[in-house]
Amino acid sequence: MRRIAQGLVTAVAVLFSTLAIPGSAHAAGPTVQSASSDQADWSVIRVRLNYSGEIAKVSAALRPVGSGESEAPVATVTDFTQKYWVSSWEGIWASQPVHLDTLGDYTIDVEATNTAGETTVQKNAGTLHYAKQPVISGFAVTPSEPDIEHKTVTATGDMVLRDPSTRETVPLPGATVDLTFDQNEDKTAVTDDAGHFSATHEAVEGGWTFAQYNGDLGFATSPWIDVRPKAAPTRFVLDKSSYHVTAGDKINVTGTLQYQYGTEWKPLAGIPLEMDYKDCTTCSPVESTTDANGRFSFARYPYGSKSVYEVGFPPYPYNAFIQRTATADVTVAVTATTKFTEFTARQDKYAQLEITGSLDAIGRDSSDQVSVDIQYSANGTSGWTTKKTVKTSFGSQFIVERLPGYTDGYWRLRYAGSTTKDILGTVSKSLRKNRALTRIKDANASPEPVSKGRTITVKGVLQERKVGTTTWKAYGGKKVQILFRPKGKNTWYLMATVTTKTNGSFSKGFKAQQDGTWVPVHLYPDSKHFVGDGREDYVDVR
Repeated sequence: MRRIAQGLVTAVAVLFSTLAIPGSAHAAGPTVQSASSDQADWSVIRVRLNYSGEIAKVSAALRPVGSGESEAPVATVTDFTQKYWVSSWEGIWASQPVHLDTLGDYTIDVEATNTAGETTVQKNAGTLHYAKQPVISGFAVTPSEPDIEHKTVTATGDMVLRDPSTRETVPLPGATVDLTFDQNEDKTAVTDDAGHFSATHEAVEGGWTFAQYNGDLGFATSPWIDVRPKAAPTRFVLDKSSYHVTAGDKINVTGTLQYQYGTEWKPLAGIPLEMDYKDCTTCSPVESTTDANGRFSFARYPYGSKSVYEVGFPPYPYNAFIQRTATADVTVAVTATTKFTEFTARQDKYAQLEITGSLDAIGRDSSDQVSVDIQYSANGTSGWTTKKTVKTSFGSQFIVERLPGYTDGYWRLRYAGSTTKDILGTVSKSLRKNRALTRIKDANASPEPVSKGRTITVKGVLQERKVGTTTWKAYGGKKVQILFRPKGKNTWYLMATVTTKTNGSFSKGFKAQQDGTWVPVHLYPDSKHFVGDGREDYVDVR
C-alpha cells in the first residue's frame, strides 16, 4: 500500500488505522450533501449538510484519491464552524486551512453528529484539491467614488501562487486577468514580472467591479468592490422665467444647466432635457440637449390663459454623475385673440336685415358670455355706429332678425375685448348691403270729390333708381298693387294689380263706393329692388 507521511493538522485528532468507520448513515442523522475545497482557499474543507435539530460535531478524514475506503487517513480535521445557512435545515461548515506534507488530491470522508447523538458517515463525500493555488491579492479600485470630473477608475492587484502547506506566495507573471467594470463592461490585463496588473475604465453607471483569473492553474477571483459615482448637485439657470405673449406666438425658453463642484457652479454639456406642462397627466414634452456651454433651448406654442411649464430631466437616459431632481418652472400668460368665424347679412325688400354671426376665442377654451356690436357705416371706412348689441358666447352662432337698416351702406360685427380676462377684441369684414330704390311718381286718385257709383281712376308712373346713380328712370313691365283704406279703418285692402307700361305708367278705374284713401304700391319687387309707393290720396265720395 502507498504510504504518505501524515501531516500536522491544527486542532486535529489523529486516529489509529484500526478505527472502523461505518459505511452507511443512520437514518435519523444529518445528510452530507457534498464536500470540497473552498473556492477562496483550496486548503479549507467545505462541507454542506442537510439536517434537523442542531449539529454538534463535524469531522473529515483525508486519504489520497484512489485509495481504499479502509486505508488509514493521512489526517483527520475536526475544527469545523458553520459559515452560513442555505436554509433553516441546510448549511455550510468550513474548516481551518489544512496543513499536509504532500500536495495532491485527497478524498474526503465526512462524519457529522447532531445534538441527539445521531451520527452520519459519508464516504467519498468529495475531493480536497491540495495544490498551489492562483490567488488575486491586494485588489483595489481607485477612486471607489468617482465624480463628474474624475470618471476614470483604476483597478489594481497582484496574481500570486500560494503554497497550501507553507502559505507562502510567489508572483505569477504573464497571467491574463479578466476585469469587469460597471457590472458588465469587460477588460483584460496581463500581469508583469512582479505579478502586478492594472486596468483603467471610464465609469458610466458604477456597480460591482472585480477581477478573475481562469487559466491552466485554476480559477481565482477577487473581492467585489462596489463603485458608486458621486452625483453632483445640478441647477437650471433660466434666462427668463416669465412670459406674456399673444395667442399663436411662440416662446423660446433658454438657459444654462449647471453642476456644482466644490463651491463652484459649472456648465454641464451633452445632457438631454425636456419641458412640459407642470404636473401633466397626458404629457407631450419637447426635448433639448445642452451644448458645450451647457446651454439649452425649448420652443413651445403656449395655450390657455395661464400655464406653468417645468424644465427637467427625462426618465432616461440615467446619469450616475449628476443629481437629476432639479427642475425650473416657467410661467406663461397668453392674451387670447378673437375672430368672427361667421358673418352674413341678408337685406329684405323693406331694408331690414337678418344678421348671422359666430365669434371664436383663439388661444384658450372658453364659453364666456360676450357682447357683440352690430355696426353701420355709410362709406365703410368711418362713422361706424352701433345699431344693436347682441349677447352671445364664444363658439356659438347668433341670429338677429328684422334689424332696421338703410337702403345702402356697410355693416360689420365688433367685439371690444376684455382687459380683465386678457382677451383682445376684433372686427369682422364689412359687408355692403343695398338694393335699387323704387317709387311711384305722380300718384293720383281722381276725380275728387266724386259721386257715388262714378269711376275713380288711380294712376301714376313706377320708377327705379339703381345703386350708385342719382337718376330716376321708368320701370316698365312690373306689377303695381292698388290699395284702398276705408275712412275710419286701419286696414288696407288690395283692390287690383296692374302692370306698368314701358314708360312705367299705369292707370286703373274703380267704381266709387265710399270715402277712403287710395295708394299705389310696388309691393313685391325682385331681390334687387326695394318696395316703393306713391302718395296716399283721400277721395270724398258723395
